[in-house]
Amino acid sequence: MKIYNWRPFLDRWSADWIDSPHAEGREDAAEEVVRDRWLGFAPAGAERISGLEERLGTELPPSFRSFLAVTDGWRPAGTAVELLGTVDGVHWHKGAELQELYESGLDEGASDGEVLRAGMWGRALQLSVASDLTDLLLDPGDVNADGEWAAYLYRSWSGEPPVRYESFLDLMQALFRDFHRSSAVPEFVNATTRELDAAVEEARVACLAGEDIDGQLDVFEDAVEHGRPRAGGFRTELAALLDGRPGDAGARLLPYEPDGPFRVAVDTAREQARWGDTDAAWRTLATAVGTWEPHGNEHVAPVGLLADPVLGPVITPERGRYLLETPRGGGRRAGGGEGLGEAGEGWDAPGLVSREVGLTWLADHVAQPGDYRFVLVRGVSPREVAARVGEGVLLPPGDEGEFQRRSFGPDARPMVRVGTAGEGWSFAFGTVLEPFRSGQLADPGERASRGTEAVTVWVERGDTAAARPGAFYFSYAEDGRRVYGFAVRGDEIEEWGDVPEALDPEELFPGAEVPEDVEEEYVEHEEYAGPAPVALDVDDEFEALDALTDFFGVALPQLALRRGRLHAVAAGPWIAAR
Repeated sequence: MKIYNWRPFLDRWSADWIDSPHAEGREDAAEEVVRDRWLGFAPAGAERISGLEERLGTELPPSFRSFLAVTDGWRPAGTAVELLGTVDGVHWHKGAELQELYESGLDEGASDGEVLRAGMWGRALQLSVASDLTDLLLDPGDVNADGEWAAYLYRSWSGEPPVRYESFLDLMQALFRDFHRSSAVPEFVNATTRELDAAVEEARVACLAGEDIDGQLDVFEDAVEHGRPRAGGFRTELAALLDGRPGDAGARLLPYEPDGPFRVAVDTAREQARWGDTDAAWRTLATAVGTWEPHGNEHVAPVGLLADPVLGPVITPERGRYLLETPRGGGRRAGGGEGLGEAGEGWDAPGLVSREVGLTWLADHVAQPGDYRFVLVRGVSPREVAARVGEGVLLPPGDEGEFQRRSFGPDARPMVRVGTAGEGWSFAFGTVLEPFRSGQLADPGERASRGTEAVTVWVERGDTAAARPGAFYFSYAEDGRRVYGFAVRGDEIEEWGDVPEALDPEELFPGAEVPEDVEEEYVEHEEYAGPAPVALDVDDEFEALDALTDFFGVALPQLALRRGRLHAVAAGPWIAAR
């Protein structure tokens, strides 16, 4: 609700309260309030206002001064405050104890706002004349460009810090919303509730047409703050899709099963996503969302996608907005939307598809914070890859954290997740590893390459400070045997077979040289056998992954591996037993 001047707003507040069920039979309702339908008093007058400013020793902020020109105080019925803002009742708060308490909690990292709030207690103007442990305060030390003092609502009984508002006007609006929320029963009907409910219905229809989603969310937010019952569900649906946060209950969540033609698209997309092809899953959903139908008039979006264990991670914030801006249900029939057609034009716009970057994203230590290894196999399905490199049954889709937890414990085995990896390739990818030992490696690419070809990569980043050498292992295998490859560990490079020039490890890993400070320390410990303890250079890691991407035309799906839920299997041996 917008306020353009005081009198209409205060008249509305008075009428809404007097006509509410809460006002009926109230013995404490003053006779003149009911008779005049007015919760205020007579105007304070210029002379009394000037006298107040003289008593306080300062000019009042514009919104409070103009308020007094309309009414000398207010009975904010429906709130915990009985009387506020009278000329005779307002006074300096002088909250020295609270100021000392808040200032003692400040440290060097305190924000400007925290510092202002801490000092506010000692200089604030108290507006509450009679209240139930509730203070209304104006801070002359926090003034905006319009000359308005920051206003605070402090419920001392709540244990919460005071809530800041930009001005006295904003504070009064908040109290009006409090009144409406506390009065929100079916019998509470007035001009304000009818206006808000009409706005909610109009916004619901606009949502289905994909029109001005942010504007509709504002309408729902305002209605929720006024206690209107329908608005909360609509706000939750929009906010969830705009946030793009999948449910975190994993297997406890149920697959999304919408009605109508959209169900077919959802089933297809789920099959694509569970094998790692999240872009294909997105394309399937985006081009079909126009066929989605709501479950009645309390439903505006396919928010059930977020709760789907497999499809939830596919819906990023950008994709959620796309779904909301696509006309669907009644909105599709009425036309509308932000330039998006029923067939899902623009589904591959920037920000909506992952724009696969091959393998190089793995070198980003934020996107892939730990060591990793993977096998890529051409021309076989992910299910077959699992059978070739894993042991045991193929597990239902799960996220990275679930399978990492399975990798720990006395009888645990490292897990690998499987899926599609670019045109014609499938992958097995794992992150919980035993230490790399080149001489004992049992390359899974050999057994995975039967009748085809396979690429194996194992990256152990190492730590120079901890004397752990980094490692980058690559091998190419055909029909069950290693053909060529290399292993870089610390300052040592081992090659086998005829490595293509584009994959020459001496060109890709110039950073394998030992830094002088490490070399001196290393030489002093001649009993140490093995490569120098040099961490893997991140630039070298990137260049090697980039070369493999270009040479083999492969990619690993970042979204699926980082956010998604994929099938997994216990990894077969990567280190040969001795």
